[in-house]
Amino acid sequence: MTPDQPRQPAPAIWFDAVHPPAPQRAHAPEPLSRERIVAAAMALADAEPHGEITMRALAARLGVRSPMALYRYVGSKHGLADLMMDEVFGLVDVRRGAGWRAALRSLGLSGWAAVQRHPWFARLAFARPPLGPNALAVYDAAFAELEPLGLPAAAVGGSVNTVLGHVFGSGLALLEENAMRARSGVVNDEQLTEAVRPYLASIAASGRYPHFSRWAADPTRLDPPPQSFEQILEWLLDGLATVGATPGAAAGAAADPAPQDCAP
Repeated sequence: MTPDQPRQPAPAIWFDAVHPPAPQRAHAPEPLSRERIVAAAMALADAEPHGEITMRALAARLGVRSPMALYRYVGSKHGLADLMMDEVFGLVDVRRGAGWRAALRSLGLSGWAAVQRHPWFARLAFARPPLGPNALAVYDAAFAELEPLGLPAAAVGGSVNTVLGHVFGSGLALLEENAMRARSGVVNDEQLTEAVRPYLASIAASGRYPHFSRWAADPTRLDPPPQSFEQILEWLLDGLATVGATPGAAAGAAADPAPQDCAP
């Protein structure tokens, strides 16, 4: 590849299925399988604050002498990422038959639950194409609930991606927060508050940022939490509902307003 040629993205594992390897010898302690490798990789990623793993660490967890043995099942590290991501997409649910808002709300809430369980899912969702069977089933179900509204394809995709953007953006923030806490040893909000208290006191004493200092000193500023995932999701859905009807929307859309083109 010459310097002026762009690098091609690694193909998704779905484009070229990995052929199963020959059966292991009878004396092997536990046979490898794609399912076992993916489960071990997910557990390893869950245990890492940054959610990143190496094939060498995965091989060690599985009791395999060489990481190369794993590639026969997953193709590459990118293939493993595809499989891990699609496994988590299997936890995401879209409510059917109750209108577009209920469908997108369930998409958001179940997606957020999945991200909290596996924070690395958010990073992979931005890094790899969501083309596995579980991911396609999620998109297909969401599109099915929006289809009766008669919206343009861009508006349908944009509406789903707006909700998933909230899910994955929140997930990336969670992943970075977990990594920060692991690096600093700050394990809860109370410890973080104590750690910054002297600095905030010096800022207040300087008088340089009076409005910020008054806000920071107000004990009610986080009561109730003003920006929970659920609240922001409802704001997003309110926005999708109040943009207005589009040409071609179904006649019954007035009772369940049609979301518009709001792709991230």
